[in-house]
Formats: sequence, structure tokens, C-alpha cells
Amino acid sequence: MTQREAFERLETLDRQVVLMEHIGSTLSYDQEISLSELGVEERAAQLGWIAAREHELVSGSEMGDLLAVLDEKQAETPFEQALVRTRRREYEKQVKLPEELVRSISEQGAKAHQSWVKARKQCDWSVFSQDFSVMVDLVRRKAELLCTSDQCPYDALLDEFEEGMRTEQVRSLFGSIKHDLVGLVDRISDQPVRTDFLFQPYPIDKQEQFARQVLSDMGFDFRRGGLSVTVHPFTTTVGADDIRITTRYSDPSVMDSFSSTIHEGGHALYEMGASQGRIKGTSLANGASFGLHESQSRLWENMIAKSPAFWEHYYPLFQNLFPDQTHAVSLEQFIRAVNKVERTPIRVNADEVSYSLHIMLRFELEQRILDGSVSIGELPEAWNELTRSLLGFTPKNVSEGVLQDVHWSSGDFGYFPTYALGNLYGAQFFQYAGEKLPIEDLLRSGKLGVIKDFLETEIYAQGAMHTGLQTLESVTKRALDATCFTSYLEGKFSRLFG
Repeated sequence: MTQREAFERLETLDRQVVLMEHIGSTLSYDQEISLSELGVEERAAQLGWIAAREHELVSGSEMGDLLAVLDEKQAETPFEQALVRTRRREYEKQVKLPEELVRSISEQGAKAHQSWVKARKQCDWSVFSQDFSVMVDLVRRKAELLCTSDQCPYDALLDEFEEGMRTEQVRSLFGSIKHDLVGLVDRISDQPVRTDFLFQPYPIDKQEQFARQVLSDMGFDFRRGGLSVTVHPFTTTVGADDIRITTRYSDPSVMDSFSSTIHEGGHALYEMGASQGRIKGTSLANGASFGLHESQSRLWENMIAKSPAFWEHYYPLFQNLFPDQTHAVSLEQFIRAVNKVERTPIRVNADEVSYSLHIMLRFELEQRILDGSVSIGELPEAWNELTRSLLGFTPKNVSEGVLQDVHWSSGDFGYFPTYALGNLYGAQFFQYAGEKLPIEDLLRSGKLGVIKDFLETEIYAQGAMHTGLQTLESVTKRALDATCFTSYLEGKFSRLFG
């Protein structure tokens, strides 16, 4: 078989893998939105079957034979080189995992998701703990199989989401900013800020109208995606031209729902920007890493949609939709309320200063769970202890504590750190964009599409041609620098709150 023949077959297999991923995403999306209570068992079997078939393609003998023939250095184009690299990386990982383990993790994830929903609703850790214990055992086995001689087990899980990143590197990055973040929270969280108007009843239909207007201005193409409601907001790609986002309207503040929608919209813009041209329909039509993906959602959510310049343009529209709720509320009062720093128990509703502390908590606990230094039964109290240490309070119950996130139900250990890494990536990209564009002028005039087009050209269109760190360095021409984030925060919040 020639290199050309081998690559053409590799691309065919890769596109089949992506189709299976999209089918699995469709089933998972339906589970979140409309699955019946008694449909869980078969849905788990469906997802397990898809996961097993995908595993066969990714790590089967044909894939191995093709990769044995192919040489990245002889690839004719950057696309071919990146696809070979990506498929080789996945093959080398997946070939270590037996099919029954892959199937078990998928099936257990579907079951654990349902018990997590019930446990959170009933505020009862015991409803979820048994399913979670089974998942932890599966994840430990997976980590042991994936781990190379120079990795710790957590490294192997982290590498699935942030290629090339090590636990010690994350610990160092987090450690370099933790003190500054705690200090900022201590300094600013006691500032008197009026927020009562954000907690009044806001008609959901008008909330959605406002969010859809901003999404459209951002460049979200509703011909290629949609907006729905679910318990936990998320973005999923169920087709190359079908990128769906969800939000919720159950949070106490109107800004919580809006921020969630814009956050997920940022993810969707990345997916839409990557899903075009030569890479469309392949595994390269994706984010360069989970951290880089998160950088875009948090850039749009916080650095853009919570900026004073943004609200100079959008507050009049918001007031027109909600005249009673915003009566006698000045623009300055509204901006300070939107950016209020406080010690909140819920990660997804946390302000941009304290948010990364929530991630540091989860990063620490995941390592303890994996190495067995904290048991499943001890986890709620361990969560509370770290919350007291990092954020200065104790959650009222397990639903606003250890049960608040869905991620552990699917065994996604190593995922949480990418949220805070996204803050670091995002600040560096935002600084770079500010050197190239008159961002504040664009925001004041509502020209969000200009910013989107710039980000699409610089970042989104590259897809997963390179790793997250490589993409950051190629765009900004510098290595990851955590001080970009703390400098951004210090500048913004000093101007707002002194």
C-alpha cells in the first residue's frame, strides 16, 4: 500500500469515527433533554454499543496497519500531517484499553448521570455515591492502563483533555496565581454593591429574546445550531452543521442564565469556525484542546459580555425589554452588579475572580480520589474543607457542594483543570486581540462580529491542527503566561471597585 492510498483510507476511517461521535452526542443530548425515566437502561446500552464500535475503529488492526505505513514527515500537507498525528495519538491510547472497559465506562456514565440528577434533586449524596464508586474504579483502571513510564496516573487522564500538559505544570500554574486570586476576593468581595434588581422575576421569553440577539450579533449561525433548556448548560456537536447549546433559567440571578448562554455560545462559535473547509467532518474540526475551547467560552462570557463597553451598547436594549426591573438603575450600577465579586458556592455562577479557585478545589480532590487518600464516603466533607480553605465558607448542603457538577458522573477526571487553564489562555488571547483591534470601540458600537471574525481567522479555523499550547504560542508569539490573567483582573476590577 502506498502512502497516498494509506492516507486516503485513514481519512475515510477518521470520518467514520466522527460520524459515530456525532451519533453518540445526539443520544447524549436527547438524554439530557427528553429521555424518559425508564429509558435509561437501554440508552446506556446504546451509548455503550456506540462507544465499543468507535473503539474498534480507532484501535483496530486496520488502523494499526495504516499507521505502520504512514509517516508524518512524508505527509504532503499540514492537514495530512495533523490527521496522522491525531489518529496515531488516539490509536496508541485506545489500543491499551480493552473494549469491555470502554463499554463499561460509557454504560456506567449513563447510569451515574441519572443517579446524579436524582441525588442533586433530593440533596442526598448516598443516592449517587454507589454509582460514583463504580465509576472511580473504572477510571483508576483506565488511568493505570494509559499511564506511561514517565507519567503519574493523573497525568494520563489530564493528557486526554490537554495534550502535553502534566499535573506538576498545572499545579505550578495554579500555585502562581492562587495567592493573588484569594487576595483579590478578600479585597473586593466585601464591597457594597447593589444587586437586588438582578434577582427580580424576569420573563423567560424576553430573557431568551435578549440572549438570542446577542448570540446573533456574536455570529452564532442559527441555521447551523440551536438553543434549548436543560439542567446543566452545555454545548454539543451532533453534526458538522448542527452545533447545539443549552442554558437554564432556574438560577436566582438573571445574569446567571445570560452568562451561561454566552459561555456556551463561545464554545459553539469555536465549533462552527472549525467545522469548515478541508477539515470539516474530520477529527480536526474541533478545538485544539479543552483548555483552548474553554478560553473562548470564558473570553466571550467574561472579558466581552461583562465589560463596561459591552453594556454601554446593550444596556438600553436590556432596559427596553425589562423596564420595571431596571427602573432607576444606572448603567454604572448595572455594570458593578454584573461584575460583583462574592463567595458563591456554585461554580458555574461564580464571578471571574473567584471562579478559578473553584477549579483548584476540584483539581486537588480529583487527585485525592484517584490515589485513594480520600474515600467516596469522605468526599462531601473533604469538599467542604477545601471550600472553607479556598473560598472562606461552607456549602449549605451537598447539592451546592459536592453534587453541583455533572462531570464526575461520566468519569471525566482531568477535565476540570482545563476550565481554569481556559482563563489563562483566554487572557493571553484577549491581550493579543487588544493589540490588533480597537476592542472597546467595537463593543461600544455592538460590532461583536468583527471580534468573532478575528478570532475565527486566528484560532477557530485552525481547529485541532495543533495542540492547545502550540496554538496559543503560534497566535500570540509567546509561551503561556499566567500573569496575563491576574494582570487583566487587577486592571479591570481596580477600575470598577478601586
